[in-house]
Amino acid sequence: MLYKNVWKTLAGKWMQLLAIAVIIVMSSLTYTMMFYGISGIEVPTEEYLASSNQEDFAVEMLNRVTAEEATAPALADFIASGRYTLSDLQRVDEAAFDALVTARIDAVERDMGNATLELRASKLINYPFGSSEHRGLVLKEADAINLSYLEAGKRPVRDDEVAINAKYAEKNDVAIGDTIDLGSPFTVSGFVLFPDYTLPLFDENYFNLDPGTQTLLLMTDTAYEEVTGTESFRLAGAADGTVVTDVELPFVISVMETENIMRSGAIYSEISSGKAMALGLSLFIVSIAVIIVAILISNMLEAERGQIGLLKAIGYNRRQIAIPYLVLILVFATIMLVIGYFLGLYFAEPLKNLYLDFYLLPSITIAQSPLVFLTAVFAPLFFFALVAGAVIYKIMGESALALLSPRDNVSLNRLSRIVSRMLRNTRGKTKFKYLYAVKSTGSFIIFFLGILFSTLLIVFALMMNGAVDRMTVGELNEADYAYEAYTTTQPTLRDGQEPFLTYPFAFVEDKLVTLKGLDATNTLDRLIDEDGNDLTPAADEVIVSASLALKLGLETGDTLKIELEDETLSYPIRGIADEYMGDTVYLSRAALSEQLSDGTTDELFNGIYATERPDETDYPTIISRSGLIEQSQSINEYMNLMMNVMIGGSALIAFSILFVLTALTVEKNYYVISLLKVMGYDRREVRSMILNSYFMYALASALLSIPIALLILRVIIVVFAEDYGLVLPLEFEWVYVLYTLGAVTLLFFASTFISRRKIDQIPLQEVLKTYQE
Repeated sequence: MLYKNVWKTLAGKWMQLLAIAVIIVMSSLTYTMMFYGISGIEVPTEEYLASSNQEDFAVEMLNRVTAEEATAPALADFIASGRYTLSDLQRVDEAAFDALVTARIDAVERDMGNATLELRASKLINYPFGSSEHRGLVLKEADAINLSYLEAGKRPVRDDEVAINAKYAEKNDVAIGDTIDLGSPFTVSGFVLFPDYTLPLFDENYFNLDPGTQTLLLMTDTAYEEVTGTESFRLAGAADGTVVTDVELPFVISVMETENIMRSGAIYSEISSGKAMALGLSLFIVSIAVIIVAILISNMLEAERGQIGLLKAIGYNRRQIAIPYLVLILVFATIMLVIGYFLGLYFAEPLKNLYLDFYLLPSITIAQSPLVFLTAVFAPLFFFALVAGAVIYKIMGESALALLSPRDNVSLNRLSRIVSRMLRNTRGKTKFKYLYAVKSTGSFIIFFLGILFSTLLIVFALMMNGAVDRMTVGELNEADYAYEAYTTTQPTLRDGQEPFLTYPFAFVEDKLVTLKGLDATNTLDRLIDEDGNDLTPAADEVIVSASLALKLGLETGDTLKIELEDETLSYPIRGIADEYMGDTVYLSRAALSEQLSDGTTDELFNGIYATERPDETDYPTIISRSGLIEQSQSINEYMNLMMNVMIGGSALIAFSILFVLTALTVEKNYYVISLLKVMGYDRREVRSMILNSYFMYALASALLSIPIALLILRVIIVVFAEDYGLVLPLEFEWVYVLYTLGAVTLLFFASTFISRRKIDQIPLQEVLKTYQE
């Protein structure tokens, strides 16, 4: 009989239970989906990285001959020819190059003591694929560190064979045995991965993670040497113990452990932070659900105090009365948690595939784990039992006489006192309106947390709008050139070509930067600041990129000290260019040319912007602007998807919380609502007094949440900049405040629609009914 009565009571609250069910399902779904999705790549990744002997650290070094190294007699002729890069040295004198690299390795190993190093060379190439422009990073097979991992087929053994990434092949319908044109035809021999490139970030100055338009390429040593591309060198290292990162050598730029290198170590933080986020989000969501259920049970039992008191008076004990409530609530929670678990299992595979759209990793079929099921279902269920049991036990502990007697009005809580003091000079109607919403501290805290969580996600999603464009192709969208090309000679310039000069080996505050010389008459790639004003390089001033300015805290008017080989140059900063594609310092091409040539010429250039595709004989490396823009589309689509998921998830949780709390408020105050109608207030006034205070509190909570959101996002920006050297160009505009308040307003009125209708339906006779009882 008791079970039947409790069932009827709960069935009458099916709409509130449905909203609570959404929150419970989301808690279990979130944990299960993220845990299984990450585990689907974690296990094979650990095996893959161990078998391929992934580097423990990497030594980024100057890809040019240093002043100290230039004094060696063996390099005299090379330096005298005006060349200075390691790539040039390798082409001219391979023996001298090998000796220099060996000397560098020996020097680093002496400083580090417990490390083994080997050279890691790579070439970045661009090639046409269909109607698009694709990029490839060409690598050779390593000796001992960063060995390639074969997923299918075989490694190349002939000079016309190449192994590529499986994800690239899948996205471009390339099969083993097919031929691709990389400047010359190559036959695809297999699919490979490289442990030092778990993320396809081939160029630090260009944030592109699309595995469909770029791929790692494994070639034979001979084929590698014949490929024309931008070559770079670093040292890959393995350590027996703690990695020594403070190596002070002239050619060393930095020593970074793998975990702090984005291209190879981002996956570690992704896995660890992903699991922590899964657990944290799940706990946060389930905590909200537990407290709302506790409020629901408390209100339900308070409404049935008389019946419970009568049961105790006729001989039922506390346990007999409490068990039906507790059992049915736990059955309800268990069903929702199990549904959430299987929904999470279903969505784990798409989440894993989403990771594999950007990370170059092997994967396995997701298998269920009893531990995950226990964590996703029984851990939250334990908290439900604990909290619900405590609430039921407390109310059931009162005597039959106390339960049968009307409850005295509870004194004001601390929050109500604070609000009361703030409203002491207002009308009684206003005091009633705003004090009623804070009558229950627990309900108001849940209300505030729901608005806070929603606001955080909405603000973050709005600030991410356009951020990826600014990181990848922001400046390209404003440029007027069609091609960017590089040369090692000085070809004759033609119409539609504008020269520039780059030098990627300068330092600012011990940070490697690229110096780029432009002409004042440059029109194909104009520099602009964040306000859209044109910036023109001058002979005695420099312009810095926004990414460099953010990392070093630079502002217009500051003096910038540039270390160029054994000389330090000082320039005032003329402006901050609105670009995030690299750490670049812009200056006059003539000034940079004179500096690099020791004053012999002001006409040097090693690249051009062109409106027509230049001759490949003169310019071996040609980059299409439209191709770069196209390559960024997939990550933009991914970010748009994430924005929609964040906004949708936050809206769903906020909607459920607001709906349940306002519905409970109306149910709990039938007598008060009816009394207000008897006193002469019309329906609009009653709705305003009972519910509209929540609206003002919702707007106030959203406004308070915005600075909290900005603070959290600022911490995220600093962490990425310091740990990975990656600047997230998140921008906050004041119009976002209006968008956020608009979203909260829509959520509020949508979630309180039914509660408003219930208020209108409460009859005046409810006062008499309550009085008679």
